[in-house]
Amino acid sequence: MALTEPPLGPDNRPFRPARADVTVAVGVLVAALLYVVACVAGGSYGTAFFSIPFFVGFLVGMLAPRRPYATSLATLGISVLLAIVTLREGVVCALFCLPILTPCVLLGAFAGSVLYRRVPRGRDRHGLSGLVVLLGVGWQVHAGVTDEPLTHPLHTASAAVLVSAPPEEVFRVLATGDVRLTPRWPWFLRIGLPIPERMAVDRAGPDGRLHFDFSQGTAFARVTAWNPPRELAYAVTGYEIHDLPFHITRLGRTPDYGFRKERVGDWLTIESTRYELVSAPGDKTWLRRSIVWRRHLAPDFYFGWLEQTIMARGQVRLLELIAESVHEQAPEKCLAPAKTAALW
Repeated sequence: MALTEPPLGPDNRPFRPARADVTVAVGVLVAALLYVVACVAGGSYGTAFFSIPFFVGFLVGMLAPRRPYATSLATLGISVLLAIVTLREGVVCALFCLPILTPCVLLGAFAGSVLYRRVPRGRDRHGLSGLVVLLGVGWQVHAGVTDEPLTHPLHTASAAVLVSAPPEEVFRVLATGDVRLTPRWPWFLRIGLPIPERMAVDRAGPDGRLHFDFSQGTAFARVTAWNPPRELAYAVTGYEIHDLPFHITRLGRTPDYGFRKERVGDWLTIESTRYELVSAPGDKTWLRRSIVWRRHLAPDFYFGWLEQTIMARGQVRLLELIAESVHEQAPEKCLAPAKTAALW
C-alpha cells in the first residue's frame, strides 16, 4: 500500500523511510547476527532457527513500508547467498528450506508494514524494531538452552530385498567383506545428499567396528548385535567430514569459523541400523535393512515427511546395490536380486 504523505517525526519534520539499499543492508546484518547467535547457542535446526526470516522481514517492513515484500525477498536472497558463499550452508539445503523461509519473511514484512502505519513516531518505530530484533536473539538463546535433542522425533525406514544366495553367504559379505557400491542413485538423492560408496568391517565379532565411506567423508560405527547368519546391527559413533568447497550440501560446515566443526548431528542423529536375514525357498535370502534416526529439523509438518521420504527411498536403492555386491563376490552361488520391497 502506497503512503500519500510521509508522517511527522518527533520534531515535526517529515519522517521518511530508509532507502531500499540501506534497508537491505540492515536486514542482511540482522540476519547474520541471528544466524551467528543460533549457531553458537543452538544445537540443531529447530523452530527458532527457521524463525529468523520473520524478524528480518519485520525489520524490513518497518524500514521500507512502500515495498516491504520485494525488499524483504531481496534481503532473504542475499542472506541465503551469503550463507552459501561463506560455506555455512549448501545450495540444495537452502532450496529445501525456501518453502519455509519465504512465507516467514513475507509474514514478517506484513507485520512490520502494518505496525509502521499504526506507530506514527519515527523514534517509536526504531525502538519497536530494536525490541523485535532483541526478541529474535532471545528466542535463539532460549531455544538453545532449553532444547533437548534426545526428545526430538524418531523415524524408522525399512526395506527388504530377495538375494539369490543363502543367508550364510550374505552374512559373510556383510560382516567380513568389503562392500563397494556402484554409484547408481536416484537424481533427487545425488543432487544434494551424502551418497554411500563403501562399507568395510575393521574388526568382526560382537565387539566389532565398521566404517562407511560416502561422498563427503567417513562414518564410524560399533557393532551392537552380532548373530550370524541372522542379524547384524550397529550404531554410528562419529564422522570424519570432508566437505568440498561450495558443495551443494554442508555436512561439516568447514571451515568452522570458531564454531563446532562437526555439525552432522544438527539435522539428524542415526540411532541404529539393523540387517536381518531370513531364509527363503530356493537357497535364497530375504535381506531386510532398518534404520532408526532422530530428526532435528523443524517444523514437523514439512521436514517430517521430507526426511522420511528421502531416507525411505534411499533404503530401497541401498539394498539393491548391496545385493549386487553380494552377487559379484559370490557369482557361483548367486544370481541377480529378484525382488525389492519397501517397508515403511
